[in-house]
Amino acid sequence: MRSEMNDFKENVTSDAFWLRTLYIALFFLVYRVLDLVLLVVTLAQWVFRLLSGQPNEALASFGKSLGIYIQQIVHYLSGSSEEKPFPFKDWPADDE
Repeated sequence: MRSEMNDFKENVTSDAFWLRTLYIALFFLVYRVLDLVLLVVTLAQWVFRLLSGQPNEALASFGKSLGIYIQQIVHYLSGSSEEKPFPFKDWPADDE
């Protein structure tokens, strides 16, 4: 029990813990904004298919890299990755 209290006290006073908490909050906000970006991309792609019968390649490429970016954010938020996504590393390419 005493060891758990010491661990808790160390975590609460750790700068790294609070910095990660800040990153989690910021990336969660980015994640929520990306919901809207995905909606816009989806609607734009729908219009392109309606008018031309074909998907827009640039939107498709962006959509793929956006999906990879969202995946990176989810991995960071869930703790399955310690690697912070863009802008701390390059924007993901659509061929990853």
